[in-house]
Amino acid sequence: LECDLLSVNAQFTQEEIQQWHTDFLREYPSGQLDKKAFVDYYTKIHPHDEEKTAELFDRIDVNDDGTIDFNEFLVLIAIRNQLGSLEKRLAFVFDLWDDSEDGQIDRKELTNLLSAMYERAGIRDQKGEWDPKKRAKEIIAKLDISGDKKLNKEEFVTGCMNDQVICKLLLPRSS
Repeated sequence: LECDLLSVNAQFTQEEIQQWHTDFLREYPSGQLDKKAFVDYYTKIHPHDEEKTAELFDRIDVNDDGTIDFNEFLVLIAIRNQLGSLEKRLAFVFDLWDDSEDGQIDRKELTNLLSAMYERAGIRDQKGEWDPKKRAKEIIAKLDISGDKKLNKEEFVTGCMNDQVICKLLLPRSS
């Protein structure tokens, strides 16, 4: 993710992001934070029991590779601090998942997002009603006002804010 995207949507300045990135790389030179290191780090800042912190790690390890990179770490900071309104947080999620950076989320991008959300929620059997491709098609059909089979930011944010099921699926709250 680019600093501009993060600074605009998460209300961080580029300088703050650069400083956090420098600090992150100084502490974790590989650019990756494994679960044990995350639990050690996070329990110092937010005293929780280790089990809840380990669960939090699993929820923010979006690509399920067993590590957290800087972008995943910064997303955690933004969401945990709940910077801004729900609308701003949804806009942030939109930008995070707009892989093509074209200002729209297409079915493939939404399918990837849903797969990650299902995995985070512990849904491993992604068939039937849990088929991310089917669900992405349904969500786009429901929220796509313009009829282009993609969601622009306004359609995404407005649609999510008006549909609590979709909103909760796409923006789960960490415990």
